[in-house]
Amino acid sequence: MLTDADLKYLQDAEHFGGFVLGDRALPLLAEALRDDDRETLVAYFSESFEGRLFDNNSGKSTTYPFATFRSWTEDTAAGEPTGRDEFVETLLAYRREFDKTPSVTWKVMQMQPITRGQLDGPWEGSLKLRLAGDRVDGGLAERVIKFRCRITSIHDKTPEEDGWLASCTAFRAQYATGKTRLMEDITERTGIDVGRLHDTWNHSESPQKPTITGGVYLSDYNQDGRLDLLLTDVSGHQLYRGEGGGRFSDVTLEMGIDPKAVGIRAVFADFDNDGFEDLLIGETIYRNDGGRKFVVLEPGRDTSLTLGQCTAFSVVDFDRDGKLDLYAVGLPQPMTGHVGWLGDNDIDRNQLWRNTGDWKFEDVTEASNAKGNGAWTFAAVWFDANSDGWPDMMTACELGMNAFLVNNGDGTFREVDLPDGFGGFSMGITVGDFDNDGRPDPYVANMYSKAGERIVANLRTDAYDRRIDAKIRDFVTGSELYHNQGDGTFRRLGRTIGVSDVGWAYGPTYVDLNNDGLVDLYAPVGFQSITPGRPDG
Repeated sequence: MLTDADLKYLQDAEHFGGFVLGDRALPLLAEALRDDDRETLVAYFSESFEGRLFDNNSGKSTTYPFATFRSWTEDTAAGEPTGRDEFVETLLAYRREFDKTPSVTWKVMQMQPITRGQLDGPWEGSLKLRLAGDRVDGGLAERVIKFRCRITSIHDKTPEEDGWLASCTAFRAQYATGKTRLMEDITERTGIDVGRLHDTWNHSESPQKPTITGGVYLSDYNQDGRLDLLLTDVSGHQLYRGEGGGRFSDVTLEMGIDPKAVGIRAVFADFDNDGFEDLLIGETIYRNDGGRKFVVLEPGRDTSLTLGQCTAFSVVDFDRDGKLDLYAVGLPQPMTGHVGWLGDNDIDRNQLWRNTGDWKFEDVTEASNAKGNGAWTFAAVWFDANSDGWPDMMTACELGMNAFLVNNGDGTFREVDLPDGFGGFSMGITVGDFDNDGRPDPYVANMYSKAGERIVANLRTDAYDRRIDAKIRDFVTGSELYHNQGDGTFRRLGRTIGVSDVGWAYGPTYVDLNNDGLVDLYAPVGFQSITPGRPDG
């Protein structure tokens, strides 16, 4: 346990670094830059300010038909040091690339006193600047720069004072320009009634309790060559048949789907090998009758599969017998052991159901060693991690460490450690070959917040046991991309390639959005968003 003095110090450090600087002072800096107000902007920089920015012509540039991207990393040589006036003029030049009033934000990433314990002395940390909007010459642009910085001092009067920003050195940046927005909202043209979905912004009775309200699942359930869409939602489920041309028709009742079926987790899969994908929604099991109807199966009578309340489903032919098996994760069980972020857990179990044919399933969880490690599991993915032809599995766990199970090829699995670090605090997982080397690379979406990173950075290194301290510092580093080395081992690349600090991430996915043969990464983020005007993430 931390001492009262430790807790007070962390509270004070976050008050000054997160609240005073981040919530009060930096918005003034952003406002002055947004309004092209040089006099006000200059005042926030100390007279002896030292800055360093990347040369606009350096870095790595990539051009696509829809946009051009330029990026700079720590490996990129920064430009020459500049003083206050030249640095401010460069920032204003960035601002003047935009026509109308752009979005301008400065955010605190890390911030701590240079000398631990001296809250009234100089501080150091990192800031992130973002400018985005319409360009003067047409099109859109976004510029993001991360700086290592030094602040002369931080106290409650800092936002009212001048000269508190002492230095800014860029260590990572990206600049994107395009003629149009990457994605277009076509909801109204699709026939999908999103007004029937639960909208947290319209439910203010419990604003402090974010709700996981449902999910989106795709299938060609009638084999007509057009994708169909299932929306599960706490307000009621909807099945839409794809009509072509981006149009959908609501066929929920027509197809025999119960809009009020218990549960919001779902999966489409052809469990009876008739060529038509069947459906599980929560605890309800549907057999696809030739694309004409979904027929509810009664557990114990029509099928031996019995489903409880779980977090998610995934499907796999783990024993390669030609029949799809089912893996259900996040089944709650009575707590008999320790519950915590870092230690062992005994609050969840996973189930592996082996498909023996004719809607008969055998629970082989224990026999196969596939139950997991007792952690609260959000999702699981199957992929051949070591190129031996057998599907392996990795989980995303919020409480405790993620599990990596390697298929032995004999109906059993062995647990293998992931690369050094905590490897948990996770809310979602996806697999794709991001570098086209023929090996699948998992991306794990972890809970990340700038406040968490700041607080841990101000924690005494000897406050906990060395191993515990290492885990604590690791689980605030954000999401992780595991680069598959081809032999069942991985190398962590999340921070190296800039996909770690993406916010409070949940359900990521790889998708080739621009059809260039390289998978892109989409990671929805946010924990609690009270109003549409102030999204969180």
